Amino acid sequence: MQESLKDAYEKCFGQALRDYNAMQKRKDRQKNDYLKEIENFGNKEKTFYENIVQIGKKTDTPVADENGVMTEAAKAAIEVLDRYARTFQERNPNLYLFNCVMHLDEATPHLHIDYILVAHGYKNGMKTRNSLTKAFQQMGFAKAVSREQNETVAWQERERGYLTELCREKGIEIEVLGVQRDNLSLPEYKAAMHKVEELEQQAVALDRQNEILEQQNDNLEQQSSELCGQVQALEAQNNELVLQAQKLTEQIEEAEAKEKAAKEVLEKHDLRAETFKMISKEVTMETKSMKSVAVPVTNFFGSEEYVKVKKSDWNKILDAFSKAVSRNHLLEKYEKKISNLEQKIAALTEQVEKLKGFVASRGLGEVFVEFVKSLAPKTMKQKLEEAKTDASEYNQQRKNNQQAVTRENKQRKQEL
Repeated sequence: MQESLKDAYEKCFGQALRDYNAMQKRKDRQKNDYLKEIENFGNKEKTFYENIVQIGKKTDTPVADENGVMTEAAKAAIEVLDRYARTFQERNPNLYLFNCVMHLDEATPHLHIDYILVAHGYKNGMKTRNSLTKAFQQMGFAKAVSREQNETVAWQERERGYLTELCREKGIEIEVLGVQRDNLSLPEYKAAMHKVEELEQQAVALDRQNEILEQQNDNLEQQSSELCGQVQALEAQNNELVLQAQKLTEQIEEAEAKEKAAKEVLEKHDLRAETFKMISKEVTMETKSMKSVAVPVTNFFGSEEYVKVKKSDWNKILDAFSKAVSRNHLLEKYEKKISNLEQKIAALTEQVEKLKGFVASRGLGEVFVEFVKSLAPKTMKQKLEEAKTDASEYNQQRKNNQQAVTRENKQRKQEL
């Protein structure tokens, strides 16, 4: 379908223009050319609108394959576009379709639809006029409430819905593109689509790059996770080693303390051990001597065996027994004394430690050392040296006194 714009305006507005001029009594108020009036009026109304309806892209709906044969996808798209064009005027009675052409000489099948907006029922002026909003409102679309919700947007949504249903009937899944696109001329549309294709190619490249980066990121995350696991394992091993080291340190300290205590015990009991050893040796010798002088005697009654000894030996036995008893008493006595001395030594040691702490806290270490040295017993040599020093000081003092007396005598003689 192709019709000139001038002829289309004559069909749409010719009778309304003639009726309007017939009602004008003054010729200067008559309209000669309504098309030029719309072109020059500047009230944002366009003489006509052009829509380009396309199904698919060159990647999925090319007109021809590499051999120049029309593709099945293109045939299906052509059928849908043809049906859409044939029913356009019926769906849109206020949009006069004066030019509708299908192009198959480009990448994909598409329609060029040119139409004029026609509104009726004006009370003043021409009864029929070119008006976008009123034409859509007369087709049942609600009045605009915002820039995003207006008659044109509502009409475009309805047309896309109808086209989508036609595609579904043919088994075509479509993705709506260009929803936010304003009405463009064909060169503007081609430039815009070319830009879209470039952006799509860039998007594909970016998607590939993102996939590579995501893979690298996944690898890094996996490596990081593995490293974290290794670090945690090392930390656990380190903690275990620290615990083992602490236990070993405690065991070493405990062993050292036990060893020190054992040494102290041995040192404390060395004297008594030697004493017991000596006494045991003496008792053993006396026991052997007593056994040698005892003569066994046969008991005719079959009871315990008897021995006989000389009276002198018997006296020795009694003396040895008496000594043993005395030794036991002495040992008990000395044990008590030793225990008391150990307690006193412990108390004195504690006092000495306190004294050391006091001296150290007051900074009196050197003074205390000198004081301790002064308490030590002096040797004969030190005593002689001190006596010499005292004698020298005494002689010097005596000499000084004599000199003073001599000076006083001279002074008195001079005064006399």
